[in-house]
This record gives sequence, structure tokens and C-alpha cells, in this order.
Amino acid sequence: MGTEETFDSFYKSTRTAVLHQAFALTGDLPAAQAAVRDAYVGAWHHWRKVSRLEDPRDWVRPHAWQLAQRRHTARIWHRSRGIPEDHKRVLDAVGKLSSAQRRVLLLTVLARVSLSQSARELGVTRDVAQRLLAEGTTAFAEALDVPPADVRRPLMLLEGSVHDATLPRPSIVRRAGQKRRQLHTVVAVVAAAFVALASGAFAYAPTHDTTSTVHLLKPRVKSTPQVGGPMGLPSAGQLLDKDQIRRLAEHQDWVVDSTDNNTSGDGINTICQQTRYADPDGLSALVRKYHAEGHPTRSAVQTVEISKTLPQAKDTFATTLGWYAGCQTARLQLLNAYRVDNIGDEASILMVRVWTKPVTTYSVAIARIGNVTTTTVARNVGASPAKPLQLAQSLADSVSMLCGRSGSTDCAKQPTYERVPPPPSGIKGVLAVADLPPVGDVQKPWAATEPQAVGKNPSMTTCDRADFAKSGGSHVTSRTYLIPDAGLPDRFGLSETYGAFSSSDTAQKFLTEVRHSVAGCEKRDLATKVVDHDDYHKYGADYSVWTLQTEVSQHETVRFRVGFIREGARVAQLTFSPGQHDDMSYVDFRALLVRAGDRLLELD
Repeated sequence: MGTEETFDSFYKSTRTAVLHQAFALTGDLPAAQAAVRDAYVGAWHHWRKVSRLEDPRDWVRPHAWQLAQRRHTARIWHRSRGIPEDHKRVLDAVGKLSSAQRRVLLLTVLARVSLSQSARELGVTRDVAQRLLAEGTTAFAEALDVPPADVRRPLMLLEGSVHDATLPRPSIVRRAGQKRRQLHTVVAVVAAAFVALASGAFAYAPTHDTTSTVHLLKPRVKSTPQVGGPMGLPSAGQLLDKDQIRRLAEHQDWVVDSTDNNTSGDGINTICQQTRYADPDGLSALVRKYHAEGHPTRSAVQTVEISKTLPQAKDTFATTLGWYAGCQTARLQLLNAYRVDNIGDEASILMVRVWTKPVTTYSVAIARIGNVTTTTVARNVGASPAKPLQLAQSLADSVSMLCGRSGSTDCAKQPTYERVPPPPSGIKGVLAVADLPPVGDVQKPWAATEPQAVGKNPSMTTCDRADFAKSGGSHVTSRTYLIPDAGLPDRFGLSETYGAFSSSDTAQKFLTEVRHSVAGCEKRDLATKVVDHDDYHKYGADYSVWTLQTEVSQHETVRFRVGFIREGARVAQLTFSPGQHDDMSYVDFRALLVRAGDRLLELD
């Protein structure tokens, strides 16, 4: 079957189901129709990539849902006219759920998506997704007076309202996708020319503590509208002004570019942001954009969202954190996380780096005060970000400005901060894609398989001979990380395996046996050489790292990086097989092993 025929078959067989889901999500049939059309146009635009997915619906569905919510910007629940009364009852019941409850219910029950994948699409942990599903199912079932086990049946009723809805023919979708592809090609040529001209402006060698991304054009300066105000909601006067934002770079002058409620455009203002609002059901939202004059290039965005209830505000904070913890932008790496105390009810700072040149650093400062969540994302192109203390003080400024409007008192004292493990990425115990460093000059993003329970350890090498199960380990789990479509050799990849032992002593004994096995590897296998080796103990955890080199033929030598980390009674192993020119440094691999230890702590 040809490419066009394959797409046409996929489109015809899935479009009604995706429209059904988008309609159930918004209650707005015109918005759902337009969103589904544009999602499939985008799928044809990227069909070379989308068609390689195990299920292309996993690309189309989130795009269609996101577009439907962007088009349906009204804060009140909207219901299309001319539909049967029993369908209206179902929509009313769905509309009473919070946005997060609604999405996870529709993902798992209507779209039949696994809970783990639903958590990733929501940007929350699996435990949060499970709680939201339980709450949403109970509330939905009670509203319709049906058993919780039977909630799919009323949701399927809505299919009758979309069955006769018109969607364009496959040929029209493909034609629109082709036009988009041509337009993007023109834009890419212009952007490339701009980058080529701009890249000679300065040279920058990033230090270990920097991060970055690329904004090619300075935002257009707009007048500041009068937003917010009624019902005691925060107004523009409670956002950081151009003097307060200077904490992010005190040697540069800052300009306020715009202030609005984020209802225009696509609503995506920062890297890793997945939807217009972290809480689409909130009462109000404000967004202010800034840029610093002169060099280096810096900009910032402050977002304030006000939720209806405290649980929704807590979910908003967790969702925003999850955007960055689970971000899968190419060459993006989550560097450090900090917990900030003495500010509001909860506050965090994340440092994110995008290694695409010019290297860009993002500092993400998030705080919640009661029902109010404020986030400031600062972008530094080819320059170091503000220090964590400055970021914490800037966050304290934001909280102080919003304190009275939040209904709280004494929101911000003298802030303190502490480096902590990164926030959960949605899957406990294993590395997230955002944890992985870039490899050589590879521009494609990392991708990961679902973690799986295993008997035999797929990360084991002939040197370490680490058999978790045989040594008493239980719940042995493994995950594989690859970079698809990057032209890398078949042997390239990273694997992670962890297991739980009955006690710390048993886990320590297992690690000692592994160390002895690697120490004797060169005697057992004359073709293998241990190039680097490091054992160390830090913060209660034990680490061992080796670089192994094996001659597989007279003309070819293969290199492996192997590491083990013990956190209490749990042990994780990382094994990395690089390409000839596409490797991560010994230092980067060791830092990744430390992050694997951080992820093990999520299992406590």
C-alpha cells in the first residue's frame, strides 16, 4: 500500500473516534471538528515520522485535544445545541469534572489509553493520574446514577452526536498538509539564514551550569491592557514590573513587552508548556512577557493562574512541574531541581538546558499560594542564568505581590533553598528522557520504552554478570533508551535495570559481588580491557562506574560504559553502548548514574 493510501486508511478508520473524544472533552462540536481536521493535517505534514509510531493515534489524539481546548477558550462549560437530552446529561456530568479529571477519564475510559501513558500526556505522576481517575469516575458515575464500572456506556452515547458531523475528505487533508509543509520549508530557510547571520555575533563556551534555547525574534512591544480585578482576582498590578524582574540579570535593563489573559494565539509561551493553561478550569489567568536590552539575549515570562479550589491549585502546581520533568524537546536536559522554603505553600526551581546552539538556559521558578500559582520562566541565550538565590528572591517578590489577593497572609519571608531530586516525570523509579544528556552532535531527541518487569537482566554485560533475580532481587524492572532516526549503529543505546533487595546489607552484598566480577573480567576475557573505574560513596549511596573496551574483531573495538548505584535496599544498573563518534563523556555518564539514584528514591 502506498504512502497516501496508508494515510487515507488511517484517517478514515480513526477520525470519528478522535472527534468523539474531542467533543466529549469540550462539549463544543465546531471546535472539535476544526481541531480534528487540523490535527490530521499536521499528521500528514509529519507523516514520515508519525507513520513509524506503533500507533499513529498517539500523535493525532493529543494534538486534536490540545487544539480543541485552544479553540474552546471560554471559561464556562459550553454545550453544542441540537443534541438529544440524554447526551446533554452526559456532557453536563463531564463538564462538572475538573479539567485534569475529565482528561484522564476520557483518556483511560473512552480512548482506552493506559494509565501510565495518560499520566505522561497529563504531565503528572502515575499516582496523581490514578487519584484523578478515581475521583473523576466516582463523580461522573454519581452525576448520572450509574455504577462506576459502567461509566464507558454513557460516554459512548456521545458518538451519536458526532456520527454525522462532516470532516474533509482525505485528499483535502493531504493537500492542506502539503501546503503547510511547503510553508514550513520557506520559514525554515528564512530562519536558517537569520541564524547564520546572527551566529557570528559572539562566541560562547557553555559552562557545566548553563542551559538554553533559541528565540530568533524579539517580541513586539504591546500596550498593557487592564486585566483581572473583579472578584478579588489578581490584576496586572500584582505582576512583577521591569525593576523587579531585574533580579534575573541585574546588569541589563528590562522591558515589559505585553500583559494579557492568554486567550489569543496558541497560548504556548514557554518551552515544554503543553497546554494554554495548567488549569483550563481556573477562574483567571495572566501572562506577562519581558526582554532584557543589549547582550546577551535574555527574556522571561511570568504566568499567574487562579484555580477554583485548593485541590485544583495543587494539581496546577504539579502539572506545571510535570511539563518540565517530562519534557522531550530534542537535546533538552533537566539539570537541577531546588526546593524553596519560606515562600507560599510550596515552591520549586528547575534548571533546564537545551544544547542546540546557541546553548540556552531556562530557569523555571514555580510557587503556589493558596489557590494561586505563579510561574516565571527565564531564558538565557549563550549566557549563565541567575543564581538559585536570586531566582528564589525573585519568586519571593512574585509571591509577595500576590499574597493579599490569594487570601493568605505572611506568604513570603526570607527564602531559603535546597537542591533536591528532580520532580517525578510520570513513571517512578527510572530515568526520564529529560534526564539524559546530549550525545555527540546528534540533533534527534531521546525516546524510551515502557518499563517492563524482567527475569533476565538486559543491562548485564559479561564483565559484571549482574543477575538481580538470582542474587535475591525482586521487582526487577528494565527500560531502554534510544535515539530513533539518527543514523546511529544498531548497538547504540542505553539500558537501565533496577531491583529491590530484602535489606541494605543484601543490596550491598550484590554490589560487592558485581565489583569483584568486573575486577576479574580482564583475566576471564583477554579481549576486554577496563579503561576507567571509579567507586565512591556519597550522601548515603554507593556508586561504581566503569568504561569497558572489547575487541570484537581484528579491526573493531566496542566500548561500553557501565554503572551501578545503591540507594538503601535498591540497586540500579546503567549500561551505555555509544557510537564511534556519538558518546557521552565519563563525567556525564557518572552524573546520569547519580540521577538514576535520585529516581530510585521515588519508589520509597
